Amino acid sequence: MARFKRSEYNSILKEDSPYQERGVSDDPTPLFLDSNKGLVMWSGKGDIPEVGDYVSMRVPVPYTGIVVSHFQEYGYVGLRVRPDYDCHDALSQQGYGKLPKVGEDWTKEDLVYNYGCDLTTD
Repeated sequence: MARFKRSEYNSILKEDSPYQERGVSDDPTPLFLDSNKGLVMWSGKGDIPEVGDYVSMRVPVPYTGIVVSHFQEYGYVGLRVRPDYDCHDALSQQGYGKLPKVGEDWTKEDLVYNYGCDLTTD
């Protein structure tokens, strides 16, 4: 069973919202029903990838990997991704430390955290 299902609602900032001054887009943000926590915002296009889905990300460098879990910060649901081994060198140069080699154990710190806006849908 999928954890996230698109709702019929979108989130729109009101004109008097304090976030309007920070250059936040007026475009509606899609809301999804989270089977664990109610409504959540998603900053990406399309549906929220589920655990086990293979994704392509663009931040901090282009990389691919598998969604291991989700997290919520600043009202948005995000993705914790275990990057493919051939992406480790490029990610390590961006401050993710020395990522595990093939056959080494993974820890929570080895996952790369991203929001939906970092997901490439090509």
